[in-house]
Amino acid sequence: MPVLLPTLVDSLHVRLFSAGRLSLGRWWTATDHIRSMWRLCRADAEGAWLEFDSKRYAFPTGRFALVPPGLEFETHLEGRVAFFYVHFEVIGWPASAVHSVLPEPITLEDDELRDALGRALEIEVGQNDHLGPALSCRVKSLVHLVLATLERHLPAEKSVMLRQVADRQLDLLAVLQYIDRNIREPLDNARLAKIARCSESSFIRHFREAMGETPARYVQDRRVTTAAELLVCTSHSIDEIAERCGFANRYHFTRVFSDRVGRPPVRYRTERPIDRAVRDRRG
Repeated sequence: MPVLLPTLVDSLHVRLFSAGRLSLGRWWTATDHIRSMWRLCRADAEGAWLEFDSKRYAFPTGRFALVPPGLEFETHLEGRVAFFYVHFEVIGWPASAVHSVLPEPITLEDDELRDALGRALEIEVGQNDHLGPALSCRVKSLVHLVLATLERHLPAEKSVMLRQVADRQLDLLAVLQYIDRNIREPLDNARLAKIARCSESSFIRHFREAMGETPARYVQDRRVTTAAELLVCTSHSIDEIAERCGFANRYHFTRVFSDRVGRPPVRYRTERPIDRAVRDRRG
């Protein structure tokens, strides 16, 4: 009789930020990022690289590269390179914990099934202005295949460590999903403890052990991350983003965002060279 063993993929709960195909030139630079985001990409030519921790990672041609969350880096490019990319998040996997296991980008080994799906999706997302439900499901399938092959090719000790990161958040999954679905609402410890069906003190202790931070800090992180996504991907006003993300007002939002990201929301939105360059070339 076959024995079913738990794997890393069993605990994956993926949230997509964006996917697409973009041709970039020498003007491409980026230094500010949504820290909780994973980046999967495949370049069609040489000449693109990241610099981080006094190191350099060159994107391989025609192979998937995975940039884990929590990594501070700068982008560089020589010539013109087209990228197929998927930006996503694994809900409940703290960037700091993942970074301790995966501290730098990874070049994925070839995989027939995953790479065939990637080639098909590169065409599909390039032909669509947005991800509908069906296409989103297919892109999520690619992400699952990527993380499955990642586990298979990691050294045994790192695979165990990454699985431990995933396992610790399983009991809190209902709470984490509730936070994301209700980010604009008050999310105090008492309310979250009811979702977790335990006392407030037990909930706070368990949350801190599993996630490495207090519930209040995690909620603030989620609000800042969601706000950063909206600043980059929408034209909503600062006031509207503040309200959507559960901040008391624009001034509270600006203070918290500036403290966590290192720049106020308006600067974060306007100082994204990649987005500005793309708009200039389209205009």
